[in-house]
Amino acid sequence: MVRWPSSMTSDVVRLPSRKWSIVALGSAGMAAVLISYALVVAVAAACLILPVVMFVVFPLENGNLFIARVLISAFGIAAGLTILWSIVPRRNKVEINGVLIDLSKEPRLAKQIESIAQAMNEPMPSEVYLVGDANAFVIETSGFLGFRRRRIIGLGLPLLQMLTIAQFRAVLAHEFGHYYAGDTRMGPWVYNTRITIARVYENLGRKSAVISFLTRWAVVSIPYMALMGAMRLYWNLFMRITQWISRRQEFRSDELACHVAGSQALMEGLQGIRRCQAALNTYWTSVVLPVAAGGFQPQLADGFMRFMNTPHVAKAAAEFLAKQSVKASPMDTHPPLCMRVERARNYNLSAPNHPDQSVASDLPMISLIDDLTTLEGGLLRRFVPDLANKALKQVSWDSAGRELQVPRWRKQLQGYAEALSTTTLQELPILVRDPQKLLDKAANPSATILSQAQRDKETLQVLYCALALCLLDNGWTLFCPPGIVYLESPDTKLDPGEVINDMKTGKLSLLDWCSQCSQNGMNDWPLARIPTPAQV
Repeated sequence: MVRWPSSMTSDVVRLPSRKWSIVALGSAGMAAVLISYALVVAVAAACLILPVVMFVVFPLENGNLFIARVLISAFGIAAGLTILWSIVPRRNKVEINGVLIDLSKEPRLAKQIESIAQAMNEPMPSEVYLVGDANAFVIETSGFLGFRRRRIIGLGLPLLQMLTIAQFRAVLAHEFGHYYAGDTRMGPWVYNTRITIARVYENLGRKSAVISFLTRWAVVSIPYMALMGAMRLYWNLFMRITQWISRRQEFRSDELACHVAGSQALMEGLQGIRRCQAALNTYWTSVVLPVAAGGFQPQLADGFMRFMNTPHVAKAAAEFLAKQSVKASPMDTHPPLCMRVERARNYNLSAPNHPDQSVASDLPMISLIDDLTTLEGGLLRRFVPDLANKALKQVSWDSAGRELQVPRWRKQLQGYAEALSTTTLQELPILVRDPQKLLDKAANPSATILSQAQRDKETLQVLYCALALCLLDNGWTLFCPPGIVYLESPDTKLDPGEVINDMKTGKLSLLDWCSQCSQNGMNDWPLARIPTPAQV
């Protein structure tokens, strides 16, 4: 039982006792590790004594099978030494792909982390990182002979933006649950064992020139294949055991999180993580990186929220969440989301009073970070090393379209402008359905040799740019929130990409498009304007 400090709240957070299952899971994990090393050493020893077996236990008589015995003995020595070399411990340096948060400069965030640590009677982490993943994690490392132990927590920027304070506290409590149960102390042993077994298998395989040479003879290839097959079988067995233990540990941490932060908050937090994971990669590659490549530093967290709130992304994320598997694979580290949510619901634990009553728990967690711009800049440079020494211009998403997209569109239109200048907006569907008509008019705009399909795709992109610029140059207003581009006039809203796609598929006919053009008085607008020398 752990009490909040009197300065925070007088409520009591009652944690479940450290059940035998925690000890049992930890013991099972360590047993799997020790057995693995014992088996590997035993296999190495068996290989090394093959020459003794070949020439001492079964003495050579009349020179029979001499070459075969030599080959098998050489294989045994090579395999045994390779295995022993492979299991020699390597120093694994822990590198976090994120930005270190100075909690002394972020007192409100530090207060939330500290409250969770106190509720679980665990020390504060020594390092807290802001990372770009839609996840949170904990790591525990130690130096030589266990000294200089480090506790590290990674906080995903997308989650800080999309989860409320109450939900993120539940996620934090789950991560501290791994400290509480000792999972982080066993984790490195399991991880290193997996790496060691994989290294043994790899070194016995393509990395060993001697063994590759010896296996050309059938007398060696047969025991070699048996050895490698046994290694694969044990690897699968070890993974199944340790991944099963990992799934049990996740359930245990979920239970602890429900006691500390409430079942409802955990359920919402887990579902929020999965929704973020569905869209994050697309956000980084299609939204953030193009802006950063243009020399701008966008607002990463705000942009992700806007991206997630666009209708097509929100729909895709909801569908992704609904399609989650209800059955765990033996190789999964985490149980299925639906099982975790159902267990949390069955605990039916309400959240204790918030330790800081001055903070509204329904605010996004990111509202507690004061120097967000600096942290986001560091994270962007971490993800894109080429930007490390470049000065980036701050840009808001409200102005990013005009500052970044419009110049790109005009550049892409070069080479096509003269041909498009003689085509009116109402004729656009004709070019969309038959891009060759535009190519016939353009004077070899691209020096790159492209296939017909690539050329058609490039031409459709040109027509997209032409449509957007035509509307923009005739007084329409451009909006480019992350994930969507559209233009507005006082009476009409139009998405250029949707229009081009509908024309291509036939959903928007030439007659319907001409009708829209007439209603908005844009029948005779040219698809492109030839720039004057001053503009060039």
